[in-house]
Amino acid sequence: MFHFFVPATKVQKDRAIMRETDARVAKYSRRGLILNFIVFVLCLAFGDFQEKEHNLAIVLVTGLLLVTLGRSYYLFRFDTLYARAPARWRNQYFFASCLGAAWWSVILVTLTWVQGMRDETLVMWLYSVVFYSSVANVFAPYRHFLSLYLAIGQIPAAITAILLGTAEGALYGSIMLVFYVMLSHQGKVTSLAYWERLEAHYSLRERAQGLENEKRSSQAQIELKNEFLVNLGQEIRSSISDVMSTLSLIDDSQLSEHHRELLTTANKAAGRQIDLVNNVVDFSKITTKTLVLDEVEFDLRRVLEKFVQDFTLDAHQQGIELYYNFDPNMPLRVKGDVTRLNQILATLLNHTLKASRIDHVYIEARFHQEQDDFGELQVIISDSEKNVAGENDPEAYESKQTGIGLSICKGLAECMGGSIHLRENKNRGNRIFINVALQVISHEERRFGSEQKLRGKRALLVDLPDSNANALADEINAWGMTTTIVAGQEQAIAKLREQRANSAPFDMVLIFTKLNNMNGLALSREIVAHPDVADVKQIIAMSILQSDSPEMKLHLRTYPQVSIIEKPIMRRRLLDIAVQKLLNLNSEDEQRKTSDKDTVGMLVMPRVLLVEDHRVDQMVISAMLKKLGCYVQVAQNGLEAVEIVEKERFDLVLMDYDMKEQDSIVATEKIRNYERMTHSLRHLPIIAVTSAQSEADQDVYLSAGMDDHISKPIRYDDLDARLQRWLEKSNT
Repeated sequence: MFHFFVPATKVQKDRAIMRETDARVAKYSRRGLILNFIVFVLCLAFGDFQEKEHNLAIVLVTGLLLVTLGRSYYLFRFDTLYARAPARWRNQYFFASCLGAAWWSVILVTLTWVQGMRDETLVMWLYSVVFYSSVANVFAPYRHFLSLYLAIGQIPAAITAILLGTAEGALYGSIMLVFYVMLSHQGKVTSLAYWERLEAHYSLRERAQGLENEKRSSQAQIELKNEFLVNLGQEIRSSISDVMSTLSLIDDSQLSEHHRELLTTANKAAGRQIDLVNNVVDFSKITTKTLVLDEVEFDLRRVLEKFVQDFTLDAHQQGIELYYNFDPNMPLRVKGDVTRLNQILATLLNHTLKASRIDHVYIEARFHQEQDDFGELQVIISDSEKNVAGENDPEAYESKQTGIGLSICKGLAECMGGSIHLRENKNRGNRIFINVALQVISHEERRFGSEQKLRGKRALLVDLPDSNANALADEINAWGMTTTIVAGQEQAIAKLREQRANSAPFDMVLIFTKLNNMNGLALSREIVAHPDVADVKQIIAMSILQSDSPEMKLHLRTYPQVSIIEKPIMRRRLLDIAVQKLLNLNSEDEQRKTSDKDTVGMLVMPRVLLVEDHRVDQMVISAMLKKLGCYVQVAQNGLEAVEIVEKERFDLVLMDYDMKEQDSIVATEKIRNYERMTHSLRHLPIIAVTSAQSEADQDVYLSAGMDDHISKPIRYDDLDARLQRWLEKSNT
């Protein structure tokens, strides 16, 4: 069977593309079909041909009508016929179109031969030129059919005009032939461009589809990996939780020093395993961009100071001094993910302590206030001196150090709207720049120690490190005191005696002790050995390791005017000791104040309901809560918890999320319904205790009405932080 069009490429074999092409052909053909019939009928109606050749005109109209109806069958039933057999529709319609072109050619030949090149003939020729021009664009994708269609419709009329033997006929016939050649060439060019464009589009679509399939496959693999890691982490966390819980129940008071050390080592090892599991899960969330930050309000300076204090002992054990300097204009309270911030700082400081090549590490914190109550916290951890080139140091280069810890920290910082850069300089050491975006909630209304209880007092600062001597002196000056900085025993003794002789004695001496010697103890002994300055109050800054030495303990018992402050020196602790020493607050007053605070604490003891079905977890969490000063009541399941809440008042509920059959979810929903039914004005905080870390689990317990979660195994510091956060909200 003869075919007007044979598909040769993938595009031409693509059913969707060919349907779009054929639908365009059918759309414009419907318009041309109707317009052809109308134009010819109007020419006959307003011309002389139908009067001169009435019978012939009827034959031409009748033939055109039949051809039009035949083509209309394929055009107006396009959707139905095309769906059955696209190639058959195309072939049959092209055949019908050729018949239509042949009959149109008969009409032109008849008019031309009968009337010559005048009247209706010229109108029909002019319309044919316009019609075939538009047809060339519509049928261009099928160039072989187009050439045949144009030849049938144009060449017979052109030959007839030439055979008339007139100048006009020869001119019009020649123009029609040239027009046929031009339209055929145009159709060829348009056809090539059309299919090339579709080929390019088809290739891009196939490539995009391939990339989409690869993305889906990769996403499925990532989700499978994440699910595996989460489930594995949950199982490992549960197992380690049992180990740590069992270890925590051992009464270390009955153990020897060796056994106590082994117990501490076991607890630290279990803690490292938990950290490893958490890091793996965090890394997975960061790579898939599914990490959700837990933004809370917190005291920024207190968090940074606690961070420094937590690493002091580890640093001192390695023979490394920790120095710090915090921006005095730092905001009081900010909003952000304090847990992730601590994780970043702890990981990077650990990295610095392990890789440090010198005997000190410097920590500097700055806060850059921006518009709309947002700002950027920058923490710089370096093993070099403070006053060195900054982040844009031309001699420094980006470190190539890798590791899961560093990768996690960089990912967390980016999630918090910041960045981390490790810069190395062969001459100036290593520096880590940590930038994190935080929302500013409030600034400190007045400077710390602005009440100036110590106004007029004089302090001598001895052997303070150059890195933060001026900052500490400025802090003490802000308390109303006058400070003088000296170095070495000789200068210190000479300055003390000089000021005593000038009737302007020092009220306090702050002595900084280096890690590698006991220069502070030696200077303190030298001061108490001189009767004229022996009564000066002394504060010796030293490490815990140094303060535990027998000679230091003996010195403190012998000379009550001497006190110790742990390095690095924290401003609040220093102010408390200075006020106590210089304002002669005795130990009985302090004990009475402490006793009063304890009594008040007992009166407002938080009431916590622990919903837990695991016996070991009940014992461990209850012991932690009691140590934190809470009254604890235990419920074995969710139903019992609901009954207790309806009868008694609690400040907080710890709800085990891992109980069977979603008992915790049902219980939480009942508690929230009870609050709504009783129109309670007080919201009871409910914290999920869970080993699950997936986002889906978090959505479930948060949507059920729980306020927060804490991961198993529960650590004392984490539990303390959650209690402070939610008990404070509950009481406001």
